Formats: sequence, C-alpha cells, structure tokens
Amino acid sequence: MKKIRITADAALSILRGIFDDDEVNTVIDDISAPEEWQGRTIGDILNVEYYTFKHRPASTQTVINKVLEEKGIANHLEALDRAFCLCSLGDVERLYSKDVDMAALSVTLEYFIQTSKIKLLEYLIDDCNIALSGLRIPVAFGDETRKAVIFFGRPKVGDIQSTSPFGEAALVEIEAVIVLHPDVVSYSDYTVAVTFTDAEGKVKTCDVPLSSFSAVDAMTQEAVPYINNARKVGSINLSCANSFVLVFDGYTNPFIDYITDKALRAESIRDNNESFTLRITRGEKNYTHTVIVKDHQTTVNADTGNETHTLSLVTRGLVNGTA
Repeated sequence: MKKIRITADAALSILRGIFDDDEVNTVIDDISAPEEWQGRTIGDILNVEYYTFKHRPASTQTVINKVLEEKGIANHLEALDRAFCLCSLGDVERLYSKDVDMAALSVTLEYFIQTSKIKLLEYLIDDCNIALSGLRIPVAFGDETRKAVIFFGRPKVGDIQSTSPFGEAALVEIEAVIVLHPDVVSYSDYTVAVTFTDAEGKVKTCDVPLSSFSAVDAMTQEAVPYINNARKVGSINLSCANSFVLVFDGYTNPFIDYITDKALRAESIRDNNESFTLRITRGEKNYTHTVIVKDHQTTVNADTGNETHTLSLVTRGLVNGTA
C-alpha cells in the first residue's frame, strides 16, 4: 500500500467537505435567530474564508470583484461580513510499518470571526461531532483513499477585538483530530436488519445496533478414497450450514424488546421455530437469510444495569418439503 503525504491543504479539504455536507450545513429555521439569518444555511451566514499558510485570504477588492462577476451588483460592505480561518497541522503520528499505512494527525483551526457568530460556530462543530460519531468516512490524499475517524474539540475563545474592521471580533481556536485507517471493509460497512412479526401481528423491520457480528459456514464432509490409491483419501462437502452470531446491548429497539421478551417467557412460547428474515449489508451488497434462533444469551451487569445479548441464528430448514 502506497504511503500518503499529509499536508494542511489535504486536511483542510477534508474538513471543508464535512462543513459543506447537507447534514451539517443546515438551513436556519429557529425563530429565535436573527431575522436576516432565517432561510439561510449555516455556512452562508458564517461566510468564512478558509486558507492555509500557502494560500492567503482574499482582499476586499477581490471579494467585491467576485461578487460582481456572480451577481452583477455588489454592496461594498459585503466584504466586512466575512470571517477568516487558518488551518495548520499539529502533531502527526504514524504507525511504523511497511505494510499498513495508519496515522493520527491533529489540525488547528484558528478563526477570526464576529462575536455574534460564535454561538452559530459552536452549533456547527457540535453538529459535525453528532454526524460523524462512530463513523469511518472515505477521504482522499491525492490519488490514495483512506477511511478516517474525525472528531472536533470545543471552540476556545481567545482575544476579543472590539474595534476590528469587522466590528467586534474574536480569535477562536478549534482542535480537530483525524485518525486515518487503510481503505478496507470495516465495521461501519456492515449493517444487520431483522424483519419479524411482533406480538400484535404487525410486520416490522429493525436495524440491530451491533457490538460484534460473525457469520460461519460449517461444512459436513465425507472422506472419499482416490480411485487409483484406496489407501489415500480426500474429502467432499455434502452440505453447508449457515450460522450467525450477533452481540449487542439492550437498547430500546422493537426487535430487541421482542426477542428478549420471548426468551424470558420461554415456557409459554408455542412456536419454537419462529422464523426471522435477516438482511446483511456489506458495502453496497445485500444478503438475505431466513433464520431461527439457535441460542440467546442475556447477561446483565449489576454495576451498570446494562444488559448484553449474544444471539445465535441458523438458517431454517424444510419440514416435509415446506419451510
């Protein structure tokens, strides 16, 4: 695997992509927000010019000329509504290996922004952490791709300048950490959903919040001698059985509640061969199996009160030619 060159420009491109995502860069609909913010996106209101040490922010004349090209008219005060942000790299820690290219890098975002927009900047950073929590997202460094886990620190307000050309403005520093992994199939690429019929006869489908997942293909084999040498044998597979083990916490979830209720009142269950539809998504591919419960173990931790489930499922066979 080719090693990647880590630059401030590449890191800034990744962070800009997050800030511009529709899930983060939402439209303001809070009635308590200023009237001039209503119906505009967060990025449009913040109006930040991002740059690195290599690329400097645009001058007022450049900004006005650009607006003239785009709109045909320009208010000379538009440039005074801008904010600026310098992106610089901090520590970069690489995993020393000739095969695996992994790195953790810290990025510093130094904003020079109007104090009236600081609360909006805090919302933006919070929304980024919520949207990215637990995800490995694809990122690019040149022609190389990686998966990245990204999280942001809280905005730290430093010096406040009450007489800046932009009005009352402040220096706000935000630390971001980007952990890069090889671009391989990972936990975030797997989802498992179960379709079942609840106690009221309604068909429901729920995603299972997995802690771990395993799938096993168990082969039944028979030894077969070689035709020219009866003393030596090989093996052939006569059949294959599929089994799946799901480990998850006892969150409030219709399927988890249903399967737990069924396990705890096992003596009153009439149909011990109740089938479920298990849908496994790996990347862009989907796999569907009709399964029954082989084993269901529930463990409750006394110190936290949390319950952990280990659910074993096997593909359902046929009885007299019918499922």
